[in-house]
Amino acid sequence: MASSEITLPSGAKVTLKDPALLRVKDRKAVMRAGDKEEGDLGKALALGDAVVAMLVEAWDFDLIIPSVKMSSLDELEIKDYDALVEATQEAQKALFPSLSKNDTNEADPKADTGNSNG
Repeated sequence: MASSEITLPSGAKVTLKDPALLRVKDRKAVMRAGDKEEGDLGKALALGDAVVAMLVEAWDFDLIIPSVKMSSLDELEIKDYDALVEATQEAQKALFPSLSKNDTNEADPKADTGNSNG
């Protein structure tokens, strides 16, 4: 599969890398981004930004792409940022397949918390 182009709510075009091209080094880079932050919210935001930055190959904005300058994401309109995060959901599943909800892990949880001291 090849790169894909999406149009954001503002009309800007963004070229995203095919998630099938992601490698273990990409997963590690995303995880390292989360390690730099404190608290669950900070980690979640950093992970989301790292995935977006990893996938954006080009865009129409008069800003440096986020893989080169992460703070460019902070300059986007909220609706464009949210659309980018939504467009990268498949890549998040590719990077962290065991964290995605599916029939197997929903039906067979790893721990029974009802009797954990017993």
